[in-house]
Amino acid sequence: MSAPQRPSIWSLAWRQTQRDFRAGELRLLLLAVTLAVAALTAVGFFADRLERGLARDARQMLGGDAIVSSDQPSPQAFVEEARSRALSVATTVSFPSMGRAGPAQGGASRLVAVKSVSEAYPLRGRLTLRDGPSAQTLDAAGAPERGTVWVDAGVLDALQLKMGDALLLGDAALKIARLIVVEPDRGAGFMSLAPRVMLNHADLAATGLVQPASRVTYRLALASPVGRDADVAAYVQWAETQIEQRHLRGVRVE
Repeated sequence: MSAPQRPSIWSLAWRQTQRDFRAGELRLLLLAVTLAVAALTAVGFFADRLERGLARDARQMLGGDAIVSSDQPSPQAFVEEARSRALSVATTVSFPSMGRAGPAQGGASRLVAVKSVSEAYPLRGRLTLRDGPSAQTLDAAGAPERGTVWVDAGVLDALQLKMGDALLLGDAALKIARLIVVEPDRGAGFMSLAPRVMLNHADLAATGLVQPASRVTYRLALASPVGRDADVAAYVQWAETQIEQRHLRGVRVE
């Protein structure tokens, strides 16, 4: 009489699986694994969307994909290098000063945050304006027309001015053309509390406000075409190398 044949390990495993499945334990395990995979996928998708959103908001707050800021005019080599890499360029100059009303409007004065911008401003984000206190908002791009300024509504209240009046900045008298509603790259800090006065970069020299001892912040904003973020990263690496090799004090890349 031959000895009974022992079942193989694969046969035992299959029988065990069938018994667990009929008992419901295996189905519960499969459900738990499915839920775990779905949860991980959802968390990963949410984290990716959140990271993309933060990156987009950060660029809007900067006004570009990268910023070279300094207390002196941006070196011309930095501008030329950006253009050679097909990057868009915009410049801003910011500093505190006193805005004044003319004698006919009472002659009041107010500390304001002056900002001159180039025609390409802003490279990222939207600048929202109004043609008057009760007018509809509109999205804008570029600098104010020469001889005009865009201001926060607080400037009108503080100086008792109205749309079309002249705002005196240093040696220049500039017409108030629009009100600023949203300024994408305003940022934070002490000067963000003062009402904004924005003018065309070409009008800055006429004010006579920028002197050798003036506390001025120069910003060179850069932006790349869609899908070419690597170009900005390469430029940032180049700029940081230049700053280190040339010992450029007060120049930093954001």
